[in-house]
Amino acid sequence: MSHSFKIKARLIRIGFLVNQMYKEAITVKIISNFLFIIMQYYIWKSIYTTNSNINIFSFKEMFSYVIIAQILSNIYPMQVSSKIGSLVKSGDISFTLLNPMSFIKQLFFENIGSSIFKLAILNLPMYILYMIFIGFNLTFVNIVKFLIIFVFSYGFYFIFELVFGILSFYTTSQWGLQSFKYAIITLLSGRIIPVDFYPKILAKIFKFLPFKYMYNAPISIILGKDNQFIQMISMQIINLFLMFIIYKVFYKKTLKRLTIQGG
Repeated sequence: MSHSFKIKARLIRIGFLVNQMYKEAITVKIISNFLFIIMQYYIWKSIYTTNSNINIFSFKEMFSYVIIAQILSNIYPMQVSSKIGSLVKSGDISFTLLNPMSFIKQLFFENIGSSIFKLAILNLPMYILYMIFIGFNLTFVNIVKFLIIFVFSYGFYFIFELVFGILSFYTTSQWGLQSFKYAIITLLSGRIIPVDFYPKILAKIFKFLPFKYMYNAPISIILGKDNQFIQMISMQIINLFLMFIIYKVFYKKTLKRLTIQGG
C-alpha cells in the first residue's frame, strides 16, 4: 500500500469521524430532513389533488424526486466554500492557498469521508421514508447509470464550491456569496422543483446550463425519466473541464494578489 493511498485513507477517515463528534447536530439535521420531507409530501399531494393536468411526473415519481434530491443534498460537499471563506476571513488562507495541491486534496478527501458518513448515517431516515411511501421501484441499470452520473456531479459540485471559496477573497461578505450560491443551486439545478416544471422558455435555458447535472439530471436518470445517458456523460465531462478552468483562472489571480500583498 503506497504512502499516498494511506494519507488519502486517513483523510477520508478524519472526514468520517469529525461528523461523529457532533451528535446533537446530526440529530437536529435528521429531524429537519424528516420534517422537510413530510412538508413536501403534503405540498405536492395538495398540488396533485387540485390539478389533474400534471403529466410530467406522477405524484409517486415526484415524491421520489423530492426524497432523492434531499439525499443528494446531504451528500454533496456544500461546506467547502464556507470553509475557504472562513480561512480568508481569519487570514490563514495565505498559508494554505499557496500550497494548493495538498490543501485541495485534503478538502476533497475529508469531504468524501463526510459524504460517506452522511450516506450511511444521516440519510437512513430518507431510505426508510422512501421504502414506506414509494417502495423499491428502481431498476439495477438505472442505479448503475445514476452512480456514474453522480460521480461526475460530485466532482463538478466540489469545483463549483472551490470557485465560490476563492471568490470570497475578493468580497467582504461571505454571507452574500453563500446566498448567491444557494440561489443558483435552488433555482437552476432542480434541487426543489424539476427543471421540466418551469415555463418552457426558462426550462430550455436551464437545461442548457450545467447546473441541472447537480440534481435534475441524475434524479431523472435513476427514475427512468431521461434516456440520454451518453449525452449526459459527455456534457458532464465538458462542464467539469470548463469549471476546472474557471477555478484555475481565479486561483492564479488570487495567488498573484497574495504575492503582491506579500501574503
